[in-house]
Amino acid sequence: MRKDKKAMASLIDAFIFITIIGLIAAGMFAYNSVNTEKQTTAKTAYDTFFSIELRTNDLFEDTDTQRVKMCDLAAAHMVTGKGDTKEYINEVLGSIIPPVYVYKMVFEYDGRTMIIGGEGNALSSHYSSEIKIIDGKTMRASLSLY
Repeated sequence: MRKDKKAMASLIDAFIFITIIGLIAAGMFAYNSVNTEKQTTAKTAYDTFFSIELRTNDLFEDTDTQRVKMCDLAAAHMVTGKGDTKEYINEVLGSIIPPVYVYKMVFEYDGRTMIIGGEGNALSSHYSSEIKIIDGKTMRASLSLY
């Protein structure tokens, strides 16, 4: 290999060019791999959401590692009104439901209602059911995808 400045500049230009082409190709691959079709159903997202369990020490600074279901977490927030549970549930739903959807989840428990998300233009899928909470009462929850 020659050790002059022109050869080194050409070599650096080639590496930069290869790097830029690689980044463009990676970006195109990532863009094409995003699911843009509406294939998720409200029942699938609903079941996934309510199958999630958290440890209490994930939510609060405590040594207790008791498992908490999402329905119990929502009910506790509806009764107490404390914490960032509504924002947390919104983040969880946002990670479960593909970004091509607008969603609205409604929780009804003990005479209280909590709504997360909003309505879209055309209803794509809807699912609702009643869930037994840890205190023995039932919560009605519904999920609509637009």
